[in-house]
Amino acid sequence: MALHFSFSPDIATAATVPARLYNDPVYLELEQERIFGRTWQLVGRTDQLAGTGSYAVVDVAGESVVIVRDGAVLRGFHNICLHRAGPVATGCGRRQTLQCRYHGWTYTLAGDLLRAPEMEGSTGFRPEEMHLLPVQVATWGPLVFCNLDPKAPSLAHFMEDIPARAAAFRAEEMRWVLRKEWTLDCNWKVYVDNYLEGYHLPVVHPGLHREVDYDQYRVEPHRYYSLQHAPLRPVRGAGEGRVYLPQGPGDDAQYYWLFPNTMLNAYQGQMQTNVVLPMGHERTRVIFEWYSVAPPADAAAEAQWTKILAFSDEIQEEDIAICEAVQRNLRSRVYERGRYSPRRENGVHHFHALLHEFLQ
Repeated sequence: MALHFSFSPDIATAATVPARLYNDPVYLELEQERIFGRTWQLVGRTDQLAGTGSYAVVDVAGESVVIVRDGAVLRGFHNICLHRAGPVATGCGRRQTLQCRYHGWTYTLAGDLLRAPEMEGSTGFRPEEMHLLPVQVATWGPLVFCNLDPKAPSLAHFMEDIPARAAAFRAEEMRWVLRKEWTLDCNWKVYVDNYLEGYHLPVVHPGLHREVDYDQYRVEPHRYYSLQHAPLRPVRGAGEGRVYLPQGPGDDAQYYWLFPNTMLNAYQGQMQTNVVLPMGHERTRVIFEWYSVAPPADAAAEAQWTKILAFSDEIQEEDIAICEAVQRNLRSRVYERGRYSPRRENGVHHFHALLHEFLQ
């Protein structure tokens, strides 16, 4: 089977990517190497790595990575000792050195080899030349990202003008509220496809459809990100049981998607991050975390937050049901490729163009 596939940059003539990209495990192996291993991945929060020596071990594209605070600097390293590949950290915590759990080789927080027990007699062994293998680390607001590719463009390059555009929501001032996660029986790209268009709102999300002005809903693609503008629908009479009430001109939700698998949803003093992680070619974990400029002491006990979280759960359950149904149908022997709505699916077409670029 050929791994290459054709793709048209003209949405009016383009066909969607082939079904085999969603149900053949060989593509996930390529994606881990060529996409997840070369893009910025959201891996944690700055408050988890606040003090010198604070560290966290994370998984990125199947690689174990340790992120550590070294004074004012956040550093990232492959969690691999240079001796015989033991891990230099596990879990999370706080240490002033990184020590291999296999033979005790010890490294500074800057990654330099500090101690290598019983290596006397090893010809040409120079500890001062040995350094843990680095990965790129960067932050935006309360979020920590890393990139395995040392030659990849910076996080700022990938995000372009997102920080400036999201400034009205005060995203960089936000603090963490809570986390939820779900596991879906679908390919990670099915979930991303679904996120990147509002075309399905009237059918799949009747509750959300009542909140947003569907006629004004639009998607704005950029180089490595896209922005969905979702203006809130005007209120007509007693709030109509609405979850979100417009608070003034320009009060819309902004849904940012950062290639390939990170979503930043900003609205009315809150931000919700979604990270979409492949657990297999037909299994996906989605992690939601909420942030706020004025976080509640206990979201479960605060009426407005209870309402928001229940509404989010409703939308997520609706998305899970349709994504899993789509995955089942993508296995069919009769379906190969579809077509795009130029008006409603330019965000999906943009994502597929980036898939084609990175994979081919």
